[in-house]
Amino acid sequence: MTVQSPDTAAPSLPPSSSPAPATLAAASVVIAGRVLRQFVRNRMMIIVTIAFPLLQLFMLLAAFNVLVRDTQGVDYVRRLAPLIVLTTAFSSILTTAIALWSDIRSGVFNRLRAMPLDMRAYVAGRIGGDFVRIMGVAVLVTLVAHTVGFRFSRGPLAALGFFGIVALFGMMCSALSVAVALVAQHPGIIVRYVQMPTLVLTLMSSGYVPLEAFPGWIRPAVSVNPVSLAADALTGLSDRGALAAPVLGTVAWTVGVTVVCTAVATRRFALLVKSG
Repeated sequence: MTVQSPDTAAPSLPPSSSPAPATLAAASVVIAGRVLRQFVRNRMMIIVTIAFPLLQLFMLLAAFNVLVRDTQGVDYVRRLAPLIVLTTAFSSILTTAIALWSDIRSGVFNRLRAMPLDMRAYVAGRIGGDFVRIMGVAVLVTLVAHTVGFRFSRGPLAALGFFGIVALFGMMCSALSVAVALVAQHPGIIVRYVQMPTLVLTLMSSGYVPLEAFPGWIRPAVSVNPVSLAADALTGLSDRGALAAPVLGTVAWTVGVTVVCTAVATRRFALLVKSG
């Protein structure tokens, strides 16, 4: 009778074998749940991504709604609300990138790496959790804006398209936050290279005022600004305005940036796991 050694009794999978898709998906869901729990427990993230955009919505409406209605004959909330929905996604880049940067350089990442876990699940779960949070906040802000006059007047399909554009924009922001966190050497770089560009893109967009309100020399830059295109697309899908150009422009920007950021993040993450 031949006695089988422990090594041959339970052969392990070779390092090159990939985990089952179901296992990878389940692990990603667990990581995404952790991301969402962190958000709910973090008062600063809630203030930055929900409270501040809503405060901005009410303050700007109080200051400019009557003026815009008298001069342009439209409700300012119809133009402003879509931009506020976008800013909830934009404002999440900074907080998400810093949280991910802290994870990578803390014991959390090392513990996950020591577990029998495909580390791709960590990235997928992080992006998935952020995406769910972005969409949840967008729906909440849209509902609040509805109480002050925002309406979907172009039918249910246009309303679905509205949130489809928000989803594309949110996916771009999630991919961008992961790439920035993996590239940055310290949080100060994240603040410097995320906060100022996002602020400039938001202020120099046609979300607050129509393109015609800008000086002629800067209109070409404002018209191709991804925030302008996305805000115009959301305005057109919810109320009135052009659709084809802003929707196609938004798709081009969001897909392009997401692909580039995903490529950068994949490369940097692979080097990080290998170096550990």
